[in-house]
Amino acid sequence: MANKEYDIGAGRVYFKAPGGGSEVELGDTQGGIKVTASLETTEIEVDQQLDPVDEIITKRTITVEAPLAEFTLENLALAFPGSQLVTDSSVPTKKKLVLGSTSGSSMRSYAGALRIHPLGLEDSDKSKDFLFPCAAPLGDSLEITYDKTALKLVNVKFKAYPSQESATLGQTVVIGDPTAQGA
Repeated sequence: MANKEYDIGAGRVYFKAPGGGSEVELGDTQGGIKVTASLETTEIEVDQQLDPVDEIITKRTITVEAPLAEFTLENLALAFPGSQLVTDSSVPTKKKLVLGSTSGSSMRSYAGALRIHPLGLEDSDKSKDFLFPCAAPLGDSLEITYDKTALKLVNVKFKAYPSQESATLGQTVVIGDPTAQGA
């Protein structure tokens, strides 16, 4: 009988902002991290055939939704592309988040590397990681509920784009250990 591999469990979300810096863990989540891939196609039809003769892939969209349970200005800044987190110059614990108009901005300018790592694996074991080399927080559906019994969540939705970096050129998602090399 063949071995079967089942996998359940939570994961951690890491984001490396554009322009360098180091990867940052985004904290606890509630409700699960959701990766969605959708594919659009166009059927090729010809007059001489009743059935479509082929189908061409025209679009693939990959998104990641992370309901962040840690309600911080840093996480809110991530949820609002183009926002500015300001730290007071004389009192470093005093901060504010300023949202301005981002109309006409390229989402790629907010994109960085996004990684999901299963909680049940050692940090060094990247065998089941999902790496999105170029993922931008969309900021398109943020909803915060003030409720006496509910945790305030910062729902961040990322969209993955093909990478333009030389090391990951053209890659949208890498599943498994990104350091694995082919023959």
